[in-house]
Amino acid sequence: MRFGVYANPQTATRESGLELREGMLRIARTADESGFDGVMTGQHYLSDFTQLQLLPFLARLTGEVESMEIATGVVLLPLHHPVEIAEQIATIDALHDGRTILGVGAGYRDVEFEAFDVPKRERVPRLVEGLDLLRRLLTEERVSHDGEFYSLDDVSIPIRPEDPLPVWLAANSDRAVERAARLSDAWLVNPHSTIDEIATQKREQYDPIRTSRGEDTAVPAIREAFVAPTSEEALEIAREHLEEKYQRYISWGQDEAMEDAADLHRPFDELAEDRFLLGTPAEVCAEIERYEEEFDASYVVVRSHWPGLPYERACESIELMGDEVLPNV
Repeated sequence: MRFGVYANPQTATRESGLELREGMLRIARTADESGFDGVMTGQHYLSDFTQLQLLPFLARLTGEVESMEIATGVVLLPLHHPVEIAEQIATIDALHDGRTILGVGAGYRDVEFEAFDVPKRERVPRLVEGLDLLRRLLTEERVSHDGEFYSLDDVSIPIRPEDPLPVWLAANSDRAVERAARLSDAWLVNPHSTIDEIATQKREQYDPIRTSRGEDTAVPAIREAFVAPTSEEALEIAREHLEEKYQRYISWGQDEAMEDAADLHRPFDELAEDRFLLGTPAEVCAEIERYEEEFDASYVVVRSHWPGLPYERACESIELMGDEVLPNV
């Protein structure tokens, strides 16, 4: 199994962009020194938090963690033209020595679609067409395309990755999981669902499609995680910051993108159970082993910083994982 750290590009509004930059760079360097394989970061626009944008931030990270894998988790593809994303991600891939993983998703926030003047009802067809065109731009010398949303006539981007980039497609609902099985190299499992929910969707929606095509059924997963010497300490630290973050998710409409819209509307203790990695190193090792057994997790990306949490506390958790979790799973 491989491990990554989610360099969460958002923090409390009382912090500046400079403070966020320094904190995230510290987290990425700590992950590199602690033996993690990769670093991932995500994208939102018009955020309620202080937020760095995904692609320029990833470009900055390449100078700090030269050999680590870097991943987009995720590009909100329906909001962008595939030519833009193809050239940006090819540039980022050329800037560092590690592997580049392209994570994409459909998006769900009304304010983002309204700001980009993209009808939200078009997000899935734009995602499907855009992903196909994006793959072609990254791998083919000349591309012509005449689709519903995009049209290109014998074009070529100036640089392309030497090897095809793995494409991970984020998905929440059953139909989206089936789409990920058909269109991507792997379903990028969200941090919001329980192990049981993930295992059920994988068994019923994902695996049959992948198996029928002779394709790998292992999946990467993002998980909220905090490791501490005691369970009580891990839970107390996480509760203070995750409780607020998930209330913000609900206000953004994340719950409506889930298969069960009521799933995130739970008291924190219920929300955390079977969903977050919170506890001692031994407890977290046991949970990660469950991921491997119950839904064939091949890559776990841990998000250990949330708005308001001091960066040094997140680094302490990452270091403890490097010392006592990664070598034992």
